[in-house]
Order: sequence, then C-alpha cells, then structure tokens
Amino acid sequence: MILSRILIGLYYLLRIYYFIMFVGIILSWIPGAMKISFFRGIRKMTDWYLGIFRGYLVVGIFDFSSLIGILLYEGILNLFVIAFLR
Repeated sequence: MILSRILIGLYYLLRIYYFIMFVGIILSWIPGAMKISFFRGIRKMTDWYLGIFRGYLVVGIFDFSSLIGILLYEGILNLFVIAFLR
C-alpha cells in the first residue's frame, strides 16, 4: 500500500518533469525567450538530460534532437508504468 503510493507519487513527479521538458523544447524554438529568467530556469532544469541529445538532428536553424530525448524519456516512463503500476 505505502510502496504503491510512493511509486505513484514518483510517476507524477516524472510526468511533471516530462511536461517541463516539453515546454523547454518549445521555448528553445522561440527567439529571445531565454532572455526571461523564468525560461532560463526551465532550460537549466532540463539541460542535464536534454543536453545529451543536442546537436544530433539539426535541420536548418531547428534542433530536433531534443525530441529524440523526450521520446526516449516517454518510453522509459511507459516501461515504469508497465513494470510497477499495473
């Protein structure tokens, strides 16, 4: 009972981080967004993970490699659900 609540809480924390990463990716495509300190904070929160993927899939001025990272994160999150929450 307690372990399942902890795992559910962890799942929701990971899901919130997923949303923050998604917002960070969208903001990275908006010129001048990083001049606002709130958006720089989002970038700092997500750079430790998404920074691994940057620069691998660049088309013109857009860097789509972060999408690879977020899709991998989503896959791992789904495996977490299958393994622990079903």
